[in-house]
Amino acid sequence: MAEQSIALIGAASALAGVALTGAFTLLKGRQDRLDRQLDRDEQRLMMHREARRAAYAVFLAAYHKVDRHFEEVKKVIPPLDPREQICPQMPATESAIVELLEAGSTVALEGPAEMSAAAHDVVVACAALLEEFAQLLRDNVGTTTRLWALDSHSRDLALEKMDQACLAFTTSARRVLGGDDPGMR
Repeated sequence: MAEQSIALIGAASALAGVALTGAFTLLKGRQDRLDRQLDRDEQRLMMHREARRAAYAVFLAAYHKVDRHFEEVKKVIPPLDPREQICPQMPATESAIVELLEAGSTVALEGPAEMSAAAHDVVVACAALLEEFAQLLRDNVGTTTRLWALDSHSRDLALEKMDQACLAFTTSARRVLGGDDPGMR
């Protein structure tokens, strides 16, 4: 009887050991699967963040191109005769704004809605400033003063709105990308 008890205890111990080993193996397998899923989720998040960052960078590069064109437009002297063709800087600036609009479409695709709205505000502000310069050209035909030197409150407001819109876009981009988070400074 004692031998049977010893054999029974030995068998029960072996079964308990196998059961515990199996349970630990299952737990370890689940944990590994969860870890792999978390890694995949983190990689997906990083890829999405990088796609957003790239879209925002392209948009800002397009904005700076528009800004450089505006620097050239500011130097324009209105034509002496209203029949003269418009200065070449205006269509070039308009073309740069169209490129900015296209870059804004990519920002809208990458999101979020806050960034899409901020990009739209920048494009609208740039288009408004171009219209102000065009109006200055029409209103000052025959003068020999460069556009930047002409007194124009509406041009100054449009320029300020453009600068504010760009600053708002940049601030929103930093927030969306996590650039203002602790440890990112």
